[in-house]
Order: sequence, then structure tokens, then C-alpha cells
Amino acid sequence: MDEMKIKPAFEKNNIAVVLSSDGNYVPYLAVTIKSIFDNADPKYNYDVLVFDDGITDHQKALMRTMIKSNCSIRYINMKELLVSFDTTLLKERGSWTAAAAYRLFIPEIMPDYDRVLYLDCDILVKDSLVELFKLDLDKYQIACVCDCIKYYPKKNRIRDCEEKLGLKNYQNYFNSGVVLFNLRNINAKDFKADFIKYASSKQLPFFDQDILNIIFEGKCKFLDWEWNYQYHLLNETPHLREIEELDRADNNPKIIHYTTSRKPWSHPELPHAYEWWCVARVLPFYEEIIFKNTRTNSILLRNLVRHKRLIVKYVICKLLRLISFGRFKRKISSIYNKLQNQVRAVRAIFKGK
Repeated sequence: MDEMKIKPAFEKNNIAVVLSSDGNYVPYLAVTIKSIFDNADPKYNYDVLVFDDGITDHQKALMRTMIKSNCSIRYINMKELLVSFDTTLLKERGSWTAAAAYRLFIPEIMPDYDRVLYLDCDILVKDSLVELFKLDLDKYQIACVCDCIKYYPKKNRIRDCEEKLGLKNYQNYFNSGVVLFNLRNINAKDFKADFIKYASSKQLPFFDQDILNIIFEGKCKFLDWEWNYQYHLLNETPHLREIEELDRADNNPKIIHYTTSRKPWSHPELPHAYEWWCVARVLPFYEEIIFKNTRTNSILLRNLVRHKRLIVKYVICKLLRLISFGRFKRKISSIYNKLQNQVRAVRAIFKGK
């Protein structure tokens, strides 16, 4: 890992954006990147880096059709990067995949950048991002938006923040789907050491997000909600629209974050889903997105009919995961993650969500 240092793609006016994806999530990754390019300021250069966890050459070829003259897409092979790293720290985290934690390597492998914006792949960008990159961050290491827990606190989440994470104020817990790293103020070696220390903990419900909150407590500049509009909050708790910041963000979001399992590709009836589909339908992945979700709905229907059998398989797999080792454990963990997501989907239907 020490030998991998990424250089900026452009010499000046460089807006660097990092995303992580495996091959399965590429269609949704493509929508996020296309939304960045569609809103690009022609006076600036957009340096997009994808932390690659198994993206195929064919998928990369399709992605190249989106590139403009002031835009670049590069892929960082994470398997090569992780050769000397204890990857067990990134696995066996329930539904959290290794790709979701790759943002934790940004300070170490991108030392020649001043600022880097990390985005999740369930995001739609509606702004040029120029204003975001011009923020005064001299006193801060990152810039983020507070998590929905600030406006819709739950006892178990508050308890996790206070007891498991040791945070002083749960209202300062931020969402890590949108993180602007001010790399000039971050010591990469110290950051890596802290990351390894906390990654070994089994008490972090939201693994990488929790680690970032622990490390950057008191070092984060909080942004308006329009920079990470977590759309599920007002969908589920519409009375919170009385809060001016949330209502303003809903009416004019600069970055829409499709949080929770209710994504626009699986729930096109939800608010702000139409905006996502407007971008998706012009991409070469459009038909694949429709096919994937048609197949997913078929699996969900089957699981609803045979939900007792699904629960039994899930419990058996969970037990095997606890007592197995090595390659077999990794295989079982992969199956467990899929079953866990299916069980959650079925339970959500039974609860009327």
C-alpha cells in the first residue's frame, strides 16, 4: 500500500471525487457519476476516482461513454492495494461490505490532493460542487452533514453514540455518505493507526461511518442539509418539514442521498426518484437496472410466500457463520449477507413499510 500514491488528473481547478463500487453496483455508480458530469462547471476539471472491487472491462468501456473533455474517470484496483493489509478488519460486518470502507484509505493514498470529496453510490448530484470545494476549512479536517439522528433521535442510536462510540453529543454524529476531506490537515499515519485500532472493535453498528465519527469528533465543519439530503427522513416523518433547514433542502437539494433500503430504482414512486430516473434512462445500464429490479421483486415475492423457509435458512447460516473458519467462513458470510437483506425486505413488507 505504501507504493500506491495517486496523482491528480489535472494540474489546476481539480475537483476530486472518490466513489467505491463492486461490479454489481456499477449501474447505480454510473448514475452518480453522470449526475456529476451533467452539472460540471466548464471552468473546472472533474477528477473522478473509483475504488474498484471487481468492475469488469466491459463495464468500464460503457462508463467511458459519459466522459467529457474536462472530466476523467480512473479505477483504483483495491485488491492490489490491500495485499499488505489485514482485510479481516473490513469483513464479517453483516451487511457492510469492504467496498463501503475503502474511503478510509483516502488520506494515505492521495497525499498530493488538497481536498477530496467522497460520495456513496446511492447519490444524485445536482450542483457543480465548486461552492463546496471553495469552503473555508482551515480549522477543520473534514466537512459533513449531520445524520438524520439529529432530527429524529432514537434511544438505541443515542445509546450507541454515547456508549459504543463515546461521542460527547449525539447531535454531532454525521452521515458519511458525503465527506469532504481536507487532506492538508490530516496526518495520514495517525489516521491509519486510529482506523486500525477502531476497526478491530465488534461494537460499531455502522462500521466505517462510526470510525470516521470517532476520529473526526470536534474536527468536522457541519454543512447545510442540502449538501447531503437524506431523503428518507421527510418521507417517513413528514411533520419534520416544519424545520426550515429540512424543508429548504427538500425543495432545493444540491446532493440527494437515497438512504435506507428504499432506493429510487426499487421504489420509483417515492419523492425525488423521478430525478434519479431522468439520469438513469439515458445510460447504457438502463435496461440492466430494470432487469435487476424485476428479478429482485420476483425473489421478494417468492420469499413472501415461503417466508418461514427463508427464516430457517437464515438462522442456520447465521449459526454456521459463527462456528466456521477460513474460506468456508467467507463463503458462508457472503450467503448470510444476501439472506439477511432478503429477511429485512420481507419483514419490512409485513410491517407495512
